[in-house]
Amino acid sequence: MSILVAIDFSQSSFTVLAKALSLADTKEAELHIIHVIETPWYTLKEDMKSVRNHLWDTLSSAFPTLHKKNFHCLQGNVTREISETAESIHATLLVIGSSGENYIFKEFLTGSTTKSIIRDAAIPVLIVKNEIPLDPKRILIPTNFSDYSRTLIHQTSVLFPDAEIILLYAYILPFERRLKSYGFNEDDISDYHAMIKAKEDEKADVFVASLQIPEERLQIMMRKEPLSPDFFLDISTLYQSDLIAVHTSGSFSFFAFDLLEESPLDVLIFSF
Repeated sequence: MSILVAIDFSQSSFTVLAKALSLADTKEAELHIIHVIETPWYTLKEDMKSVRNHLWDTLSSAFPTLHKKNFHCLQGNVTREISETAESIHATLLVIGSSGENYIFKEFLTGSTTKSIIRDAAIPVLIVKNEIPLDPKRILIPTNFSDYSRTLIHQTSVLFPDAEIILLYAYILPFERRLKSYGFNEDDISDYHAMIKAKEDEKADVFVASLQIPEERLQIMMRKEPLSPDFFLDISTLYQSDLIAVHTSGSFSFFAFDLLEESPLDVLIFSF
């Protein structure tokens, strides 16, 4: 396993690095660090080698267990350099800060840049949102029973093998508000609700069986409710989850980024 963490040398980005370093130690993974100096910002008075050596002195002083050969100090476009470096070192996980309220990465990463990095990444991206040590006990994952969802759940369970996986499937009843207008009585509507729920429960059973995760590590919640960040985070609080994992494909495309903005928890994002 190889982890790439992007930092900007702010104090908050050192929090990101500390989490990545702890995860790398736990997984016995090789940790790489990347710092990108955006070309348009200014003309360097020092050559890149001198800049890299100066930054390395700062980095090694704060984190003496790091290896200089794994420090990538580059000049160029943030998104492109991170993506190309991740590919060149065969990284299996990218760790970055959030540009939300805490303004982690405030010098280099705007909200649009963070989203661009996530969309461009060919590997899972862990977005650090707080200073709590990364040791998840309960991971909350929204699911739509797709192949993308199945892959996300499998990879997350492998990455955090001791964590409980909690799946949330939110669904709505088609035309629910129109039924009375269409002339359906209360019994008809109740039967309709029961029929839809039975179909959704059946899909859930088939999907959960396909995951091949021990039942003591997995539970699924079915909720008749439109999926929104507020609703999802309420469930997260209720079940005391300490990490969120979500993919950006299909029906979750906009939801994933809205959730990222509002979540106080670290978010593991998969772009397929």
